[in-house]
Amino acid sequence: MEALPKGSPYRLEFAPIILKELALACDISQTDLAQAAGCSRPTINLCFNRGYIPKSLPAFRRAVEDMIARHARAAAWLQERALVVTDVWLPAERDLRQAMPSGHVQRTRAGQRKGRAALAAGNPEVITINWEVEMIQQEALKGFKLFRNPFIDDIQKDGDIYMSEEHRYIEAAMLDAARHGGFLAVIGEVGSGKSVMRRKVVEQLKRDGDVLVIYPQMIDKTRLTAGSICDAIIQDVSSEKCRIRLEDKTRQVQRLLLDRAKSGYRACLIVEEAHDLNVQTLKYLKRFYELEDGYRKLLGIVLIGQTELKHMFNESTNVDMREVIRRVQVAEIKGLNGHLKDYLALKFKRVGKNIEDIFSEDAFDALSQRLTATTRDGKAKISHAYPLLVNNHVARAMNLAYEMGEERITADVVMAL
Repeated sequence: MEALPKGSPYRLEFAPIILKELALACDISQTDLAQAAGCSRPTINLCFNRGYIPKSLPAFRRAVEDMIARHARAAAWLQERALVVTDVWLPAERDLRQAMPSGHVQRTRAGQRKGRAALAAGNPEVITINWEVEMIQQEALKGFKLFRNPFIDDIQKDGDIYMSEEHRYIEAAMLDAARHGGFLAVIGEVGSGKSVMRRKVVEQLKRDGDVLVIYPQMIDKTRLTAGSICDAIIQDVSSEKCRIRLEDKTRQVQRLLLDRAKSGYRACLIVEEAHDLNVQTLKYLKRFYELEDGYRKLLGIVLIGQTELKHMFNESTNVDMREVIRRVQVAEIKGLNGHLKDYLALKFKRVGKNIEDIFSEDAFDALSQRLTATTRDGKAKISHAYPLLVNNHVARAMNLAYEMGEERITADVVMAL
């Protein structure tokens, strides 16, 4: 049997092997083979198209061969061609660059227009965002000489939080709303760092000691009402017992806030998961915002929520919300594109590693591309480079780089995810 080429998988030429031809003919997906061999789908893709065998998996060949031997259709295919299972590693006799699985025509007729993406001839041309969480494998941590995962329990102090100019602006806006009776909505996608920003601001307010932070504890924000907001204010700024009737509660809230203001304290209501609030509750919040002592607001309000909250503040579709929309300031947390290297440098510095030891310079642009999607109409680009997704993609890239024997994460590794 001919020896397979050696070296970095991305420096190998396109040279498909019989295993790919067999998989195409017998409709075996790369995902199925990856599960059988205990590796990733991109590794199988490289094996199919470039004859790559992962150095970190000594049992790789045997696992693939065992699966093929147990597959009745594959075994028959080999027998028809007078081949044995170990021949699947030999070069294929045809190019196979545009080849499709045997069931492609039937699937297309049934309305499934795409063939198996797992059988693509190289790196995918269509960028898709993978939202599945993946942990860095222990072997990969050892391979990169890391003693712990840089993305687990990674915020211990203010210095552990990456702050771009945009983040600093949002932090300043939150502090200003808290201290001067503002009405602010901080909006960001899942994993964009909203809760981290909230924690940082609350810690700063606690250190300064001049703002009383009110934080409703009701888990189901859809059930937050004017009465429960009154209860939260009363309990967080005093030791008084909440009155029963809403009218009495409202008067109690106004009196307490006025007393605290005369004592030199400000008060700020912070509501997380604000995208779950209903329209009526948002209108009630506007009433709380209007509590005043002369020209001075008695209560600052900071809403923190996902992008659904931004849609609620669209006056063209929510006319009945205009009294709120015209008073609230909106600050949106964008992705980390343009700041990925600095963000990751901070994360790896915390675990004693230089960023250059983990990434090649071209990997950052590739990661930015991988985390950028195009709108359905193709007219705009949307960044998904939020901390949670960046961390997840880097974890996957580290696992894949180790599996392929790469010393660092390169653009090729990132684009193979």
